[in-house]
Amino acid sequence: MSADIITLIPMDQSPNRIRELRMAEGMSQEELAGRARCSKMQISGLERGKPELTVHWMRRIADALGVHPAELLRKDDNPHGAATEEERRMLAAFREAPHAFQHQLIAMSEAVATLTDTPAQTAAQTAAQTPAKQAEKKRA
Repeated sequence: MSADIITLIPMDQSPNRIRELRMAEGMSQEELAGRARCSKMQISGLERGKPELTVHWMRRIADALGVHPAELLRKDDNPHGAATEEERRMLAAFREAPHAFQHQLIAMSEAVATLTDTPAQTAAQTAAQTPAKQAEKKRA
């Protein structure tokens, strides 16, 4: 009989967010396994990245955790991982909006972006310029 040695990985080095999300829900591996219709050993392996997380597993685990499959990816692997719940709702509303309205929203957001430069940002940009460029601006 052989024994597998399980190495604990710090959460910030984890291959995915299954453990983090499971623990946030106060769920045991056994409970998650029951919801995902698999074994506790499979959950343990998936949390450690062995086997790799396939789309099939992502769908099963995400459904059991009540999250979108992309939420299982590490935040640096998920372009939407840093989005807040409010940002996700805005994106969903944008995607459901008529095409013409989407273009209006894009134009409006671009206009707002040009107005958001604060005096401090402007001062920092000026300070970052080379002395030659500052002198050139003063002459103009």
